[in-house]
Amino acid sequence: MFRTGVLILFAGFLIAGCQGPAQDAEVSVARSPLETVNLRMRAYNEHDLDTILSTYSKNVQIYTYPDRSLGTGKSRLEGLFEEMFREGAVRVDIHHQITKDSYVINHETVISGGEETEYVSIYEVRDGLIRSVRFVRD
Repeated sequence: MFRTGVLILFAGFLIAGCQGPAQDAEVSVARSPLETVNLRMRAYNEHDLDTILSTYSKNVQIYTYPDRSLGTGKSRLEGLFEEMFREGAVRVDIHHQITKDSYVINHETVISGGEETEYVSIYEVRDGLIRSVRFVRD
């Protein structure tokens, strides 16, 4: 009787463990803020949408500095990146980077359709994922 009860309990733990994390759960990633942002930049230049999206929190907040919302969430970013990559050659060149705790600040130039746009981008990174980004531009 005791042995049967232990086996049932063990089987329950096994089944619960195989179900994996909740669908809406977000798993921390073991990357520094700088590693996360630089992975995002490399993926952007390679037009690797899956890797770019893997660097963002599912509820990422995107702003024009300081607080004008450009959108929320990975699905918003996915649509933007798909369109840019479909249009042709786009890339980003990083001129300078500054890190402070959970923040990475880039001075960067985005080249798209033969036009160059200079930005200062402020990335907030927590648990290896970009939680918010603010773009400073004229």
